[in-house]
Amino acid sequence: MNELWLGASAESADYIFLLPNKPEFPPHFLTKDFTNADVATLIEVNGNHWRKIFTIMAKLAVPDDSTWRTFRDVDLLERVGIAFSVDQIHNFKGIVFIVGKTFESVYPVPDHAELIGDKHQAKISLPYIWCPYLDYRQFPNSLIEALRECILEK
Repeated sequence: MNELWLGASAESADYIFLLPNKPEFPPHFLTKDFTNADVATLIEVNGNHWRKIFTIMAKLAVPDDSTWRTFRDVDLLERVGIAFSVDQIHNFKGIVFIVGKTFESVYPVPDHAELIGDKHQAKISLPYIWCPYLDYRQFPNSLIEALRECILEK
């Protein structure tokens, strides 16, 4: 597999986020294996947009939600895998966040999926969670909290 992958491997990740868009990388990153990329560098290169993406991921994946900032900056890419191709997630046994609408043709939402949220919604049929793009306009804290509660119950 020579597709871009960020963060924890599929074997060690607590969660995987399947994203439709890839971040930019500094010129010195010459390999497709970015498992050692760090959040601070990626935010520095990509700006506020990727800071928001990493923040939402951290709020969803952090074991104790009072420490999400530290988790984002230090542990996120040690505990979360980020994939950009559906081929990368076929063998993962944990929870996969399918972000945005891009991959719904390959992973359609089943009719029995549980709807979470009010105005902003996600759908759950574990091990998959179909969720909005990781931007606060589409994915506010109220949806993050509802999803965390649902995930922790399961």
